[in-house]
Amino acid sequence: MTSTSARGAWLLAQRLLAIAVLLGLWQAVVASGVLPSMVPGVGAVATAVGASLVNPAFWQALGMTLLAALVGWLIATVIGVVLGLLIGSVRFLDRSTSILIDFGRSFPVLALMPVVIMLLGSNSRMEIVVVALSALWPILIQTIYGARRQEAAVADTVAVFRIAPLLRFRRVLLPAALPFIATGVRISSAISVLVAVGVEVISQAPGIGRQITLMQQNASWDLAFAYLLFTGFVGWTLAVLLQRLESRALTWKRQTDD
Repeated sequence: MTSTSARGAWLLAQRLLAIAVLLGLWQAVVASGVLPSMVPGVGAVATAVGASLVNPAFWQALGMTLLAALVGWLIATVIGVVLGLLIGSVRFLDRSTSILIDFGRSFPVLALMPVVIMLLGSNSRMEIVVVALSALWPILIQTIYGARRQEAAVADTVAVFRIAPLLRFRRVLLPAALPFIATGVRISSAISVLVAVGVEVISQAPGIGRQITLMQQNASWDLAFAYLLFTGFVGWTLAVLLQRLESRALTWKRQTDD
């Protein structure tokens, strides 16, 4: 076994041990009676997860949630990258929009839900709009940071040789911004899934969030927890896939975990 394989196996073992410790603590706390009786144990949740996987209604709800999350995420990605590159590369725009961007990134998007519901109704379009607004800010801010990130020597070379704007964008601006863009896209992918579920819980739009609310109303707490855990797993899976894609596509910034 090579040193890289051994390091990867040791890292996997550490992660599995951390998960096992966390599950053990969960079960111990539930057994101690500290938590309310409605909180299920690890075994009950595991059984509920297995039951959910063979339930067509679960997959239908998951598909609706993922569709809204992915559409909103893609819209946020396109808008965030385009605006971020423009703002980050034009100093006047960077300075004049800084207050608006700081306000927007701090504003709770879910607070806009009553207005969005009033305009669009409680449906998938409303959910996509809220997801896009929530996922926009990590991508926009990271893209702005990336567009700003140009070494002084490179900037001087571009100015001295009067490189055409299109060539400067392709060879200088975009390569410098891509690692930051990839980070923003990866962060916003998990945010999109979680926000989609949160919107469904609040507005009762069709999806996993609405199913969680129904399970709570029926006192099926094991299924409600199973749906929550599965939602977190989906968001984590998207982030991992995007991270691997990033490491393959952006080979010059590839990092190895110690």
